[in-house]
Amino acid sequence: MTVNDLAVHLDFETRSTTDLKKSGVYRYAQDPHTYPWGFKYRIGYGPVREWRPGWADPVDLLAHIANGGKVVAHNAGFERTIWNWVIRARICPHWPWLYIEQQDCTMARAASIAHPQDLDKLCNVLQTDHRKDREGHALMMKMAKPRTYLPDGTVIWWDEPTNVDRLMTYCGTDVLTETDVDARIPILTPTWQKVWQFDQRINDRGVCVDRKAITKLADIVEHAKKEADKTMRKLTNRIVPKCSNVSKIIEFLNARGIETLTLRKGDQDDLIFMAGVKNDQQAADVIQLRKSTSKTSTAKYQAMLKCMCSDDRIRGLLNFHGASTGRWAGRLVQPQNFPRVDPDDEILTYKIELLHRFLKDDTLSVRDVYEYLEMLFGALEPLVILSKALRSMIVAAPNKKLVGGDFANIEGRFNAWIAGETWKVEAFSAYDLGIGPDLYKVAYARSFGVPVESVGKGQKRQIGKVQELALGYQGGVGAFIAMGDTYGVNPYDLSAPVQNAATSEQWDTVAAKYAQATDKKGLQEREWTAIKIIVDNWRAAHPNIVQSWWNYQDAAIEAVAAPGTFVSCGPLNNVGYFSDQRALWCQLPSGRMLCYANPELRTEQVVRINRKGEEYIQTVRKVKFEGTDSKTKQWSTSYLYGGLQCENIVQAGSCDLLVDAMFRVEERGFPVILTVHDEILSEPDADSELGEDEFSRVMAITGPEYEGLPVAVSAWEGERYLK
Repeated sequence: MTVNDLAVHLDFETRSTTDLKKSGVYRYAQDPHTYPWGFKYRIGYGPVREWRPGWADPVDLLAHIANGGKVVAHNAGFERTIWNWVIRARICPHWPWLYIEQQDCTMARAASIAHPQDLDKLCNVLQTDHRKDREGHALMMKMAKPRTYLPDGTVIWWDEPTNVDRLMTYCGTDVLTETDVDARIPILTPTWQKVWQFDQRINDRGVCVDRKAITKLADIVEHAKKEADKTMRKLTNRIVPKCSNVSKIIEFLNARGIETLTLRKGDQDDLIFMAGVKNDQQAADVIQLRKSTSKTSTAKYQAMLKCMCSDDRIRGLLNFHGASTGRWAGRLVQPQNFPRVDPDDEILTYKIELLHRFLKDDTLSVRDVYEYLEMLFGALEPLVILSKALRSMIVAAPNKKLVGGDFANIEGRFNAWIAGETWKVEAFSAYDLGIGPDLYKVAYARSFGVPVESVGKGQKRQIGKVQELALGYQGGVGAFIAMGDTYGVNPYDLSAPVQNAATSEQWDTVAAKYAQATDKKGLQEREWTAIKIIVDNWRAAHPNIVQSWWNYQDAAIEAVAAPGTFVSCGPLNNVGYFSDQRALWCQLPSGRMLCYANPELRTEQVVRINRKGEEYIQTVRKVKFEGTDSKTKQWSTSYLYGGLQCENIVQAGSCDLLVDAMFRVEERGFPVILTVHDEILSEPDADSELGEDEFSRVMAITGPEYEGLPVAVSAWEGERYLK
């Protein structure tokens, strides 16, 4: 592929009193102090040209844009917003408008093949001829911010001519670098170019938020943290001065016989349990208080204020193809990370509704609201409620309403469908028709061989729920514990009910494996045995899903071993793997491809232990590939395995369903303003006849490539994003 000779590569350098990283480009562009130092551009492989404010119009560039010519940039939304919101709005109003449809974003293209979105990291991976100018980058970071402020508020910038000249040299290097990138990565398919354009329109629209409530809640959070520190001092007799003093809390707990070296999120529930065993409510309250004050979600209220535009909308919340599967990631306040409110949790829903009543009462101060929450629900609850209320800060704009919907358990449905787990597909269909029980009850009943009618709404259903959410991607004991923590299933509470449900033979057989187990996760034998039985029973009940893990793994190995050969891997013949040696491609039911860079087949000798406890050597083949580590965010080497491949295929397929639905609801008259995981949020006119029933109907439509896939949508409408 070569650079389009008719395309322009464009790159801006700007300055502002607003922090771009915290505010996002839209709020940044609205700041009257935001101003361009200038930009560099290049038409095809032509010379790199420059423009600065006060210079003559770049006639060739303006003619190109006015005629609808293509403009390529890395993170193209930034260039478009600065061009339209700053240059045209405040400096050169006679310049043509730059439209989304004219743009080509190399950052989006890199993301679509699971490559780094950061330009510097991307260039390192691609080994481009030109690279980011590190010295120039340091100067850019300095010049992007004010040098100082005079007493009268005048802003002083780093505007010495030598600085500006050096900065624009750096800008020119970026244009050359981005040209190299453009030549080395594939363009988006026509379908996904439209998806990216849709993503840009959604980001341009933004979501309306409740400025008044957010302002008050930001103050309440600060007040609540101060009050929590007072409570901590009281609980510990001033041994622990603040909730943030982790070392002192650990010292306090160890002195009371609750031994620990950390207070990490994953350890807190275990410590609360240990405090309960010792009947030490004081220690339990200390841990719970630390847990509630360490929630980073409450800091989002301040973050919302920093990125809110003048019309009370937050724009730029979506990161296109933020996950390698195609799903969106969040930016700025990251709505994907807002704590969910379980619709079955009527008590929490009531607490949030009560909070909004307090916030609407202008006679109540910040202290009043906090004290009401503390009086009604206890000293440990206010910060928890404030965290759970984040979603409800998204509201309908004046004369608008919110209509949203999400695919019900779409990953569980997709996984069963694509693996050919027929009984489960039929169970989902029966539930959708109102003639079958919900799948969490079915999962438990199937795992333990009991009548589904015996599974009520209590602990058994909750076990089934955690099974469904944790085990579909080859997850084991650790995955169950992690998901159980999210849904309030304590491993220590499972021993008795699981032992009662399992046969004595199964219990003894599994318990015998404890000594040699590598996934104990700090559990005692009884607790580990209970969870291992839950895992084993779920797998026994899902033989086709379990087999699909091996099918995916074998297909990838075979494809890498025989480049140029398409290897199908399941009941759907169009799903499979293909290697062109530079990348391993996974084809989805939609026809879209997932990319694993630089695949290589590795053979290893692994020590195994048979049922008699004897060691033996097994030869194992694996596919090594390169990609961005989800935790470190660094480009590194990883290995494929069936569970990971299953997760990628299912989540990518679910994303394709969501994308199709987004286009359909938009066309039907529901302007999309946000997507969160498997959910779509729209903002039609308040007096529109279109509502949740029509939204649900349109969203649930699927194409012929998904024949037999049971899809259900849970839709709602209202003034606030409460779901």
